[in-house]
Amino acid sequence: MKLTFLGTGAADWDINAFTSDAPFRRFSGTLINDDLIIDPGPHIFHFAEHNGTPHMFDNVKNIIVTHSHGDHFNAETVKRLCVDKDCTLWGDPVCLVRLRKALGEETASRIAFVETSLRSVYQIGGYEVTVLRANHVTEYPEETARMYLIKQGDRILWWTGDSAWVPTESWNIIREQAVNTAVLELTCGEIAPDDWRSFEHNTLDMLKLMLKMFRKYDRFAPDVKYYVSHLARTLHTDHETLEKTLAPLGVTPAYDGLTIEI
Repeated sequence: MKLTFLGTGAADWDINAFTSDAPFRRFSGTLINDDLIIDPGPHIFHFAEHNGTPHMFDNVKNIIVTHSHGDHFNAETVKRLCVDKDCTLWGDPVCLVRLRKALGEETASRIAFVETSLRSVYQIGGYEVTVLRANHVTEYPEETARMYLIKQGDRILWWTGDSAWVPTESWNIIREQAVNTAVLELTCGEIAPDDWRSFEHNTLDMLKLMLKMFRKYDRFAPDVKYYVSHLARTLHTDHETLEKTLAPLGVTPAYDGLTIEI
């Protein structure tokens, strides 16, 4: 299973400030192999076109959504990927509400959508996907943010999306899995140890505590690797400094374009 990070920034990055010669993080978006997207953010086509791969999403058959915040879910992106195509969107019912509001009923009806339920397992293309609760909220009180276990063959990816800590009901399932790769969010970095966003996003201290617990109880596969993403521009040091900070923890900070094998 191959994972390509299309966007690794939090919502405070401005695409209008993008230049080719300066470090930059786009909004969330990730490609699994060439056929599954996690979070259809507004910048994924910018990534593809800037990197000279305008057709990199031609084989996408499925999209799973963590939540409907605008840096993770963009109606125009979904429209471009799915309208009148063999591509299905999977997520909370609020996704469909937002599509109808942004695109209109007629266009939204041309997008295949499957409502998913928490603690349920779905066969999505060639993947077994477990839907779990995340600790994060949107402006829609009825929406539940999600994290995912994605399994292909005997390899398992744990994708947290936006979530402070891990809800107990989710951890009770995750802890029984031989996770090979965990991608944790780290919105708040060294310069924001006590930021108010820690009620729905992780800080560096929170990450350290979770890693200590994961390793103490030896829950995951022997080859498990840890990555962090969703890094806020205003709450982090530069990438090179973050690499040095996280190296002793055995964690790699993701960057736009990083490709890993799970």
